[in-house]
Amino acid sequence: MSHPETSGTQNVSRYVLIVCLFALGVWMLRRFLPALCWAVVLAIATSSLYDRWLAKFRGKRRQVWAAATFTTLIGIVLIVPLVYVAALAVSEAVSLVRAFIDSARNGPPPLPEWIQHLPRVGGWIQGAWLDLFNDVGMAPDTFARARPMVIEWTRLLGMQVVRRIVTLVFTLLTLFFVYLNRDRLSEQVPHASNRLFGHTVERLLYRAVTAIRATVDGIVLVAVAEGALMGASYALARAPHPILFGAITGIFAMIPFAAPVVFCFVALMLAAQGSVAAAVSVLVACTIVLFVADHFVRPTVIGGAARLPFLWVLLGILGGIESFGLLGIFLGPALMAALVSIWHSWVSEMPLAGDPPAPGPQP
Repeated sequence: MSHPETSGTQNVSRYVLIVCLFALGVWMLRRFLPALCWAVVLAIATSSLYDRWLAKFRGKRRQVWAAATFTTLIGIVLIVPLVYVAALAVSEAVSLVRAFIDSARNGPPPLPEWIQHLPRVGGWIQGAWLDLFNDVGMAPDTFARARPMVIEWTRLLGMQVVRRIVTLVFTLLTLFFVYLNRDRLSEQVPHASNRLFGHTVERLLYRAVTAIRATVDGIVLVAVAEGALMGASYALARAPHPILFGAITGIFAMIPFAAPVVFCFVALMLAAQGSVAAAVSVLVACTIVLFVADHFVRPTVIGGAARLPFLWVLLGILGGIESFGLLGIFLGPALMAALVSIWHSWVSEMPLAGDPPAPGPQP
């Protein structure tokens, strides 16, 4: 004979056990959560491309070969630009240190005349420039004293690089298994969500997935296009290392209001070299590209596909970056899309005060 009290107690205990086990699993995998989240974001963003790639394979092992080769391609796309930018950055850092040491020994290079003649600030800039090199020149053991700090900074930087490499490796490994079991996951995730939250959760999942896909298209692809166009303007203006600065501009363009930092720096470099006209042309061209991308292309791509006002997209991106780092660029809009979907469903389903009740069956 069944006892309702005992059955209810067992159900509560079972759910408490499930929650505790889930929390324990999340705590145990906390170091790998960024890799798991990146793998999910990449899988969602590249789902249509993977469908086309999978269609080219035949045979019983087509899923394995397609997942392995496509994951390898994504790894190449992610790793090669990073290695290239890192190599150029190291080379430029070494050149900058050597130039700084030579300038400290032989005297600083003169600033352009237009900087020296700037009203109110020209004299201050010239004095600060001379004081900087005079301080270094007056302290012959400056670099010797700074060596422990440089070694410590290098050690910390190396640890961060190793950690990022490990995260990237686990991201690609997880991505391979997500591709391999994509059909099974596409059935199990909605089924489990329906059992926990009901059928209304399918709309939330769809809006979140659509928002992630639209954010990748609107943020990453548009940022790549911005970096390419601005890199071309750097090359036409004969700026130093236009490919490197174009790649950095593309990375910064993923973050709202960050791209001007790079192209303004390039313009200042050109102006310091005496190419004022080239600096002005870089500022004008990059401002036009940024204005068109931020006010027309990106809102249309993200807001139209995700059915989310661009203000909420912008707030989701900024809040996501502050809370989750770079991963928040994609998680923030997905969360905002789910919240807006909940709001619309709640408003449409809840009757307003004073509204007549819905007609029911007549007795």
